[in-house]
Parts: sequence; C-alpha cells; structure tokens
Amino acid sequence: MVYEVSEEELVYGSAGELELMGQWYRPKVPDGASIPVIIEVHGGAWYSGDRFSGRYYNQALAAAGCGVLAIDFRHGPDYQHPAATADIAASVRFVKRNSGRLGVDPSGIALAGSSSGGHLALLVGLNGDVAQHRTTRVMIGDSLASDEETSAAVDCVVALWPVTNPLARYQYAHSFKSSTPRDRGNWIPERLAGGHDAYFGSQQTMHAASIQRMVFEGDFQRLPPVLLVQPELDQNVPVFMSRTLAGAYELAGGSLQLSLYQAVGHGFAHRPGPATDACVAEMLEFIRDHVA
Repeated sequence: MVYEVSEEELVYGSAGELELMGQWYRPKVPDGASIPVIIEVHGGAWYSGDRFSGRYYNQALAAAGCGVLAIDFRHGPDYQHPAATADIAASVRFVKRNSGRLGVDPSGIALAGSSSGGHLALLVGLNGDVAQHRTTRVMIGDSLASDEETSAAVDCVVALWPVTNPLARYQYAHSFKSSTPRDRGNWIPERLAGGHDAYFGSQQTMHAASIQRMVFEGDFQRLPPVLLVQPELDQNVPVFMSRTLAGAYELAGGSLQLSLYQAVGHGFAHRPGPATDACVAEMLEFIRDHVA
C-alpha cells in the first residue's frame, strides 16, 4: 500500500545557540496504526549535505508506511568530531521523548545513513550512550534540556555505502594523489580527503572513530543488527572495506547483512531506478524484521 505523506519541519535539539532542524515525513496511516521510525543521517564526506540529501528514498520509505526524521547536524569545517554523533544521539532521544507528539511508538527506532552518514549512524548505533554523545540538548515538548537519562539505543542500523574505516579511506584517497585525471574518471579524491581533514582533524582521530577498530577491540556498548548496502562499482567506498567489517562484526557476535548491488556506484539510491527500488524494498523488509 502507498500512503499519502505529510511533511513537517521541526527543531529536535540545539548545540549552543544553533538550532538543529529535522524534516519529519509521516505516512497518513489509519488511526491507531503503529509505524516504525527511521532517523536518516545524510552523507557528504563529513563536511557537506543537509536533511534533504536523501529526500528521494526518504519519501519512498514514508509512503511505504514508515515515519522518517531526516536531520541536519553539525559537521566540518565549522565543527569537529564528535559533534555530529552527539547531535544524532540527541535526535534518537528526541523521538523517544516526543513519541506522543509524533504519533509513534518510542520502542521502535532504526538509524539509517549514507556514506559518511552511514559511518555516523553506525557509530551512534554502537556507542550512542557514551558521555561525548550526551552533550547536545534535546527538544522535549516545547523546551530544550539536557537529557542524562534517556538511552540513544536503536533497534537496528541501515548503512548505505558507509565509510566504516575513515583512516583507511583517507589513506586510500591519498593513494590517488599522483594519478592522472584519466585514471580517476569522475572521482575527486582530494575532495574526500579534505572532508576527512575538516571534520576529524588528525589521522589519530580518524582511527579512533573507525567502526572496524571499535568492533575488533570490543569498544562498543551494543551491536545492533545492521543492513550494509554496498554498490559493486563504488570508488568512494571499496567493496573490501565493507566485506572486512562484515567479517569483524560476525566474529564479535553481531549480525550484519551485507548486500552487494551489481553494476551501480556510490549514492545510487538517490536517483530513480530498478536498483533503488530494490534497495528501498530491502530496507523496509530489514527494518520491519528488526524494529520492535
């Protein structure tokens, strides 16, 4: 069934004087129907993009019966790690504290993110309740407040072509520094490396924020079920990076479903097409299987 979707712009939190905005997509389902909530985290190499970047698939998910909160958050070059993940954790707490207003069940929440947003969604999924992720104030009713009690735990994470190992991707991008434009095609590794520098500031911080490192070293609070969508022709995130995380996640006792999409590249689901339709359907199935 395809539902009509309403949209609302709202404030979910604040960092200092900065209001943090979200775009709330809600399907017009029958009264009393329970809908899963997806908090969507945009990509942009940790320094660009906004809550409308994933609009195409966010609208499709909402029309299929999910509530979708697409969020803005702090990123480089004006803000550095862990500003983004503190804001994302606050958005989870916002949904839980305002479920009545949103008309949703607070026990059923998924995080979804693409590219750098996939990395950030995974980081919050693993470590949403550490101290550094409790610094963003949350909108509770009509007031902004610190929330020291509500957990940012989610039921599952959907990671679309995520940069799971920022340091490895930074080094990978730098390996193309001396290549010719013909070797690169339309890929611009300098832009990606610049995004890493702008948000993380150092290679040590990139390594500390690596999902691969966290899983290998046991540096996590929880291991939520993960759907990882990997395009076969992705130059930004090589296939080996996602396969390596899938193995590490399984060895750590977690559940990670790696789905390889043939003959498509990075960001394919931002545009209409058969692969996008299949991806949205897979996201819906996974979320409905794992959200309470």
